[in-house]
Amino acid sequence: MNPGTLAVSAILVIIVGLVIYKMIKDKKSGKSSCSCGGSCSGCGMAGNCHNTEKSEVTGSATVSKQIEDRDVIKKITVRIDGMMCGMCESHINDAIRSNLNVKKLKTSHVTGKSEFMTNDVISDERLSNIITKTGYKVLDIKREYIS
Repeated sequence: MNPGTLAVSAILVIIVGLVIYKMIKDKKSGKSSCSCGGSCSGCGMAGNCHNTEKSEVTGSATVSKQIEDRDVIKKITVRIDGMMCGMCESHINDAIRSNLNVKKLKTSHVTGKSEFMTNDVISDERLSNIITKTGYKVLDIKREYIS
């Protein structure tokens, strides 16, 4: 390998490493992964990644309107009884993924919880039925709206 190719390769590896480092740092600090910078006007996500409220200016007052529930990102945490191992986690994950449109699904038998993000409206009854059919018991369902 000649020195020129080696230098260019090293520079590319450094650039890729810095980009990955910045993405990880932004993710840990809670910044959005989209590239609109928070203004969303020309973004394909158009308001789905930042705010749970839209504002309208009427005269000198600003009136907030809640976006429909289906447009809001929700973090749902389900406390589950009966999970004993990694296979139990897999059964829960498979059931949730095959029945619901979710993102960032994480289930732990150690904590007895399953957490995921979704934009869909999911009733407690439907979620409980999905998990109960796998042989586990739902203890509690908690929703957190992400802004």
